[in-house]
Amino acid sequence: MKSEKKNQFNLIELAGDYSEILISLRRVGLSDYESKAYIALVAQGHGTAEEVARIGGIPRTSSYKTLESLRSKGFIRMNESRPALFYPVSPAELKKTITEAIGKAFDILENLHGVLSEKGMPQLVYTIMGKDKILAKIGEMLDGATARFFLSTPSMAPIRTLHSQRFREAVNRGVEVIIVAEPFVKVPDCTRVHRRSDLIATDVISDGRTALIASPDYSICGYSDNPFLVGHLEVFMLSPLHEAHPPEARS
Repeated sequence: MKSEKKNQFNLIELAGDYSEILISLRRVGLSDYESKAYIALVAQGHGTAEEVARIGGIPRTSSYKTLESLRSKGFIRMNESRPALFYPVSPAELKKTITEAIGKAFDILENLHGVLSEKGMPQLVYTIMGKDKILAKIGEMLDGATARFFLSTPSMAPIRTLHSQRFREAVNRGVEVIIVAEPFVKVPDCTRVHRRSDLIATDVISDGRTALIASPDYSICGYSDNPFLVGHLEVFMLSPLHEAHPPEARS
């Protein structure tokens, strides 16, 4: 017990203002347990699920699920040893990834805002906050697709887990489902797959009528149902695929 208290005390000292860091990590989409686990790994360098639970002060019964969630969000990596060892993605690398993703989303929106202003059309871009709401919106867009559904994301696992059946149904009803994913990542049923390793945000377009751009952890997104804006984004996203990224063969 003394050893556990000492570890937690040293972690707080090492992390600085612990409460402020927890709040900041929650703002980018991490739960309380995920935030504590990530801080523990940053302080420790690496660790097993049991070590992270002890140092981070989270229940042992929740530690592995918490670490798996962190891995799916891109915050940590895992070594397939026994017991499994977990390593944090460096804060500097995460800061760069998240900043680039948000910057890309708002750069595109700013560019489109200018185009719409020139055309004299109103801008219809809505902000959606929270992972559950954003994933639900993606499912809604997929259900409503009748011709083509486009998805590009560096974080496929949450979408695949939640919406696999929806993807299967979309393909069965004749929707062209185009997915852009990182190499070797498992994808749901689709018409064709393109592989890229430089993905920094989640982009979704349904029938050229609705579009969504989300941060990698699905904590915030911009959504639009403005046809002109969505059409402009569709050209922006699909053109590079035809030029440089041939599709993966699907059986």
